[in-house]
Amino acid sequence: MTAPKKITVTIDGQQCEGTAGQTILDIASAHQIYIPTLCYLKHLSPWGGCRMCIVEVSGSNRLVPSCATPAADGSTVTTNSGRLQGLRKATLELLFSERNHVCPICPMNKGDCDLQNQAYRSGLDHIELPYLYPALPMDVSGRYFGIDHNRCILCTRCVRACEDMEGVHTLDVAYRGQRNLVIVDLNTTFGESTTCTSCGACVASCPTGALFDKSQAFRGKLNSCQTVKTTCTECPVGCGLLVFTKEDRIVEVFGDLESPVSHGHLCRKGRYETWAEPKPRLTQPLIKGQPATWEAALQYLRAAYAKAPHWQTGLLVSPRVTNETAAALVKLADKFERVGVRVAPNEAALCVQPERAEESLKRMENADAFILVGVDLPRHQGVLAAKVRTTVRKHGAKLLIFGCPPSDLDHYAAVTGHAVSLERAFWKKVSDLLLTVRHPVLLYGPEAMSPVGTTVLEKLIKAFELNQVGQPPVLVPVPTSTNSFGAVAAGLEPVEDVADWIADKPLTFLPILVGDEPDGGARWLRDRQVKSLLEQIECVVVQAAYRSPLTDLATVALPAPAWNEKAGTVTNFEGRELPVRPVLPARGRDEAQVWEELLA
Repeated sequence: MTAPKKITVTIDGQQCEGTAGQTILDIASAHQIYIPTLCYLKHLSPWGGCRMCIVEVSGSNRLVPSCATPAADGSTVTTNSGRLQGLRKATLELLFSERNHVCPICPMNKGDCDLQNQAYRSGLDHIELPYLYPALPMDVSGRYFGIDHNRCILCTRCVRACEDMEGVHTLDVAYRGQRNLVIVDLNTTFGESTTCTSCGACVASCPTGALFDKSQAFRGKLNSCQTVKTTCTECPVGCGLLVFTKEDRIVEVFGDLESPVSHGHLCRKGRYETWAEPKPRLTQPLIKGQPATWEAALQYLRAAYAKAPHWQTGLLVSPRVTNETAAALVKLADKFERVGVRVAPNEAALCVQPERAEESLKRMENADAFILVGVDLPRHQGVLAAKVRTTVRKHGAKLLIFGCPPSDLDHYAAVTGHAVSLERAFWKKVSDLLLTVRHPVLLYGPEAMSPVGTTVLEKLIKAFELNQVGQPPVLVPVPTSTNSFGAVAAGLEPVEDVADWIADKPLTFLPILVGDEPDGGARWLRDRQVKSLLEQIECVVVQAAYRSPLTDLATVALPAPAWNEKAGTVTNFEGRELPVRPVLPARGRDEAQVWEELLA
């Protein structure tokens, strides 16, 4: 591959090196030369509509937007002349006059608004143009966020984020002139939208707070908050989080643009369900439903453990534990007859596979075909679903779906086999579609490990073997459970069927460490016979961050730390070890520390 050609540009008298194809703004930013912007965001496609980043290029009387203009080798650029300052100030006056920007009562006031910050930089303390005062609506029908058109400057950052990052194109711009508005789904509301995934990329991209998170309102200025970078543990993708906190509570959660995994994008789970969904915390131990001290609870458990025969003891663990907690629990395995980590049905075979597809997300960007087998990306791994959507929509990649639940991805698929057919005509069509594929990516989940799923995989591999044009597919195992790869690698035995595991041998003492599962472990009771089996055990211990029917059923319930109180690492679906950092003071004790103390 030929290295990009080096070029040299003189910007404000400074010699700046770059590569052919880079924009003037890219090269200026790389050399710490400031050019004001409003509609530009580095991770979005350039638009050049706000005209704040206009610059002068020698030899031309025409001003050009630096965010969308490739730099020419040997050119001379001026970024801050009197002419440019005057035009930028006039642009800001127009923006302030055409909508209802009432800064003193706006939650974005004093530091969080890009429009206001640009006005301060330009020395704009009033405008001479008449205010238009249009009557503009507000839509707060969405579950997590709303839009106030009075603050909108039509920079289209939200529209491009919706298209470039999530790939659903829920947002667009409609009408003309003073009636110009950002609209949802051909002019409906967020509450009625059939395409919005609630990923929040539009809110994170908005410069003025026209799009705003309902849970964040009036919690505090972001520029006065503490920020912590950590990893989302809602699924095995491991997206980077940038968490804003103030007075020991979360104010806002955004994606970390520097994350090597997600590059700033999040799904609904990581963006909102982590903090904007209220959950009842378990804040103190309970013995048979009654509040107790930690000392009393541990004393009760020591007596119950001592009473139980060793061969009638077991330990079940949620895959949301960190790698360090999993390793510590493995060291305690000899204290129990059986120790296992709960995984999704058919996921055990997925977890024990030694191969991991490194840089999977990067490879997905260059794919010309996606084959999905036994996964439900929109429901369980939203960022992977977004990557598939954007690559299919923007680059024309083919999409083939086998044995997956119905989802919006079906709209983009060339082949959709929810109930997989074994007919020769069906597989002839699949083989023909794959004949011209050169860079395929095959994502397979737990259901691909079922008898039908393995048959599909065998037929797909055979089809690729017949394809002499392209490369073998990049195989990407995608578990459903958060850290099942890390927990199994630490030495915990994967358990797919909890009822069978409990019923296999008699139990009189069973701790269940559900950790910070969002439902407090309630899903464990939805499995067949689990509730009745647990009711027969003399001492059931549940350690959880949130209250649930499972903690209510427990003989002893112990508080566990939530996702924002943990420290350690988790292993994502690519095999990366990613850091988990505490954001708030812990309100529960680490699972391994509790049992190390109890069994010492």
